[in-house]
Amino acid sequence: MEKDLAYSKLVQRRRAVWNTKDILITGMIGVVFAFVLLAVTFAYFPLAAILGPAYSRITDGIFMIPGLMALYLIRKPGAAFISMTIGGLVMLPFSPYGLIGIVWAALAGVECEVPFLAVLYRKYSTLFLMISGSVATILSTLLEYPLYGHAALSIGVQITMLVVSALGGAIGGILSKLLAESMLKLGLLADYRRSSLDHTYRK
Repeated sequence: MEKDLAYSKLVQRRRAVWNTKDILITGMIGVVFAFVLLAVTFAYFPLAAILGPAYSRITDGIFMIPGLMALYLIRKPGAAFISMTIGGLVMLPFSPYGLIGIVWAALAGVECEVPFLAVLYRKYSTLFLMISGSVATILSTLLEYPLYGHAALSIGVQITMLVVSALGGAIGGILSKLLAESMLKLGLLADYRRSSLDHTYRK
């Protein structure tokens, strides 16, 4: 019993302490995906014009990939928030949203953190990443209501928008894991493979 408690405390301390490599990897994810998200941002406008406000939400999950990927690899509270905020800063000179883009990026990071916080950062399965992506995109959509007047849309459109957004988030969760595992298999992040100190395996 005492041995298990000591082990649990050791794992918790390991999760809480950030090292230099954690910071570099989190920042790298934010910077690289900043340019990917810029491309998606500009592609979204014509897509929304074609598909409408509901079905164009399928892209929502892409915007959560940096946060989910950082959490999956680093496994420390704040990884998504830091990665997304750095990405927002990099996007600032190019984004059509200006300074508000940084706020939305930081909020997206918080939205990614919420499901992991609920389980004390202990789950990282594919299913949980899908659920986390869906929760994050739904939260993001709900936060838009007072800004973009989504409540004025018909109930059917609102429901479709939330469902499509959740589906996009689930896809984003799967892509996050696939990209992270690809990096691990290439040996780019050898220190982030399964550790004997951490029972939250990447599976």
